[in-house]
Amino acid sequence: MMLYQKSGQTAKAVELCFRSRLFDQLREIAEHLPSGADPALFKSCAEFFLDHGQYEKTVRLFAKSGEYSKALDLCVMHSLPLSEELAEQMCPEKKEILDEANAEDNNILLKVAKVLKRQGNYHLASKKYTQAGDKVKAMKCLLKSGDTQKICYFAGVSRNKDIYILAANYLQNLDWKADPDIVKNIVQFYSKAKALEQLSAFFDACAQVEIDDYRDYEKALAALKEAHEWLTKARSAGKEGKAASLGLRVQHVENFVNARKLVKTDPETTVKMCFDLLDQPEVENALRVGDVYALMVEWFHSQSQYQQAYDLITKMVARNIVLAPYLDQEMVNTICASMGVPVPTEPTPAPPQPAADADADEVDDNIEEDFDD
Repeated sequence: MMLYQKSGQTAKAVELCFRSRLFDQLREIAEHLPSGADPALFKSCAEFFLDHGQYEKTVRLFAKSGEYSKALDLCVMHSLPLSEELAEQMCPEKKEILDEANAEDNNILLKVAKVLKRQGNYHLASKKYTQAGDKVKAMKCLLKSGDTQKICYFAGVSRNKDIYILAANYLQNLDWKADPDIVKNIVQFYSKAKALEQLSAFFDACAQVEIDDYRDYEKALAALKEAHEWLTKARSAGKEGKAASLGLRVQHVENFVNARKLVKTDPETTVKMCFDLLDQPEVENALRVGDVYALMVEWFHSQSQYQQAYDLITKMVARNIVLAPYLDQEMVNTICASMGVPVPTEPTPAPPQPAADADADEVDDNIEEDFDD
């Protein structure tokens, strides 16, 4: 065997190893086989190692012999990591693979990409999906990687409506409030995709964040107006009803913004505007009713008009509004003490609902993903 190997007759050396069961020597030969050796030699060595459970060596030899599908199947069956070197060996750099003659190569590319994705190598999987011409799946791999910079770059060069929308949807889950560039990219991607209804929904969400987290109704009003403008430009069925509802919310928020501006110069008008707002149907869809009451309570308290302030507090409790998010507790205590009455018993906040469907949704997403692949 050694003499055959030294004389360059590797096939005869391998044959002797098989016949004489020289396992260690065969491993040594297989590890040093040149890439230009006979593919049949690689294949026979691979089959030998496969029979003896040496799966990692088998994968490498199958790859060298061109048996890419078998190599990939072994990676999946035995959870063997697919290295970048092996992935590139199985499908080297190619141009667009679209013709039928290269259909098998394209299938290998897709299979390599799928294995890489399953193993969490999302960047390389994205590269292989791109080479195979499936840019949408390439983007989905990038989304799993969480590499925002590459996601934005890929979306920008792909010029694909679905990819624009995927990128914009992903960016909405980031802290866009702290980064104006994220907002800029979201608007840009939705605009390029002509997804104006989704762009409107994004600005609507921005307005809700400004109200719920910051009580900044001025910024919320600007965002709602932007949402309404984009919705009117959208070409979707039934947008008229949505636009009308959104327009009403804009009106309610604008009235509250104006009421807040007048509280120091014309408090009577402010109070009247607030009561008018509270009488409006579905006003809760536009703003937090507790903020409307709080504006009046704070004003009456500053003027030592405790009776009016206390009456408003009791109305808040009657509407099952928890006071803490809207009124300072010390101010409430002062008002009640001045009236000689105990602090009203507040409604118990509803316990948070368990996310019963979260796992089910994740399972559904995984099933859909596997089905797509």
